Amino acid sequence: MHASEGRNTVIDFWRGLVLVIIFVNHVPGNILEHLTPRNYGFSDAAEAFVFISGLSVALVYYPKLHQRGILDIIRRCFRRSLELYRMHLIMTGAAVALFSVGYVLSDDIMMIEAHGRSAVFEDTARGVTGVLLLGHQLGYFNILPLYIALMLWAPLALILLRIHVALAAVVSVAVYLLARADVLALPSWPEPGRWFFNPFAWQLLFTLGIFTGALFSQMKSVPYWRPAFIGSLALLFASFVTMMNGFGLAPNLLWGAFNNVDLVKSDLGLGRLIHFLALAYVVTQIRLGHVLQGTTLGAEMMRLGRYSLPVFAAGSILSALGEVTMTLAAVKSSASPHIVGMVFTVFGILGLLLLARYLEWKKKGSTAPRSERVGKSGLVSVSSGQLPQ
Repeated sequence: MHASEGRNTVIDFWRGLVLVIIFVNHVPGNILEHLTPRNYGFSDAAEAFVFISGLSVALVYYPKLHQRGILDIIRRCFRRSLELYRMHLIMTGAAVALFSVGYVLSDDIMMIEAHGRSAVFEDTARGVTGVLLLGHQLGYFNILPLYIALMLWAPLALILLRIHVALAAVVSVAVYLLARADVLALPSWPEPGRWFFNPFAWQLLFTLGIFTGALFSQMKSVPYWRPAFIGSLALLFASFVTMMNGFGLAPNLLWGAFNNVDLVKSDLGLGRLIHFLALAYVVTQIRLGHVLQGTTLGAEMMRLGRYSLPVFAAGSILSALGEVTMTLAAVKSSASPHIVGMVFTVFGILGLLLLARYLEWKKKGSTAPRSERVGKSGLVSVSSGQLPQ
């Protein structure tokens, strides 16, 4: 497990790759989304995002729990939640502006009605208030609210884990079961319903990530167990065959799985959870991340992972711009919106890579020795500080 400046670079690699996958999936209708993992297994990038978030929380805060005390950890997690909340509002505001312009240019009503946008455009006062209260979340802009809730849960999970791993497991599973029984959920407003991502259910995967991070801090790796590895491979293969409808031999196989294997995304169905854990275990044991991080692709993904929040925010805003661009291509030109979407997505990924490079350059400049940052005027440039991850 390589490290750079105290960071786990393998986790940076996977975080960066997940950010790219999320961006591709959030530009609906582009051809590249057919290549992402959600088409070949029960889980997708959302599970990886939440698990890696819990893993990162444990690596950062768990060793400091005894040194700095729980109050300091609570303060840090709450401050992080406020930062995520601020970024969520910026992203949502930018998306609303883009969809407004898209509607004016295209006259396509779906620009202001699809994916929960009608609540904002039909009754602006209630819609905006709902966004501010996190009661209303636009489609494709509902991951950060989940992350905010999970960061507020993190101190409790860390305390329970510190007391005993069994206690943390019992509490987390109990909360998950209550969520699956529709006892625990956060309501939506002003539209009826509840949050798309139920944080009371998804905290189970987040807590598993925290547990794994604590394990890494002591053992540095997940132990190999042959039955678990073979079983995981079998599960992944069965999931792949199901997603492919038995390669055309069983047209209703996937439909049957959604009805019988508990693949619901909102409440983290057990089928999705088990599939992701099997995938994570196999990837860990074959050390795929360690191999890929030494490639050119790995270097770029690690850079994205080191600046995850600004990259995620930029990717979300770009995804909204991509949807607008594809809509305009469909109504204003003869170009195929799918091809336009693919081209936009490729250039969007390049844009995210450039953004990460810029942030890295900016950080290096702000952390250089004082004498190196003194300009001709004799004034020292203001340090931007390290972006929290």
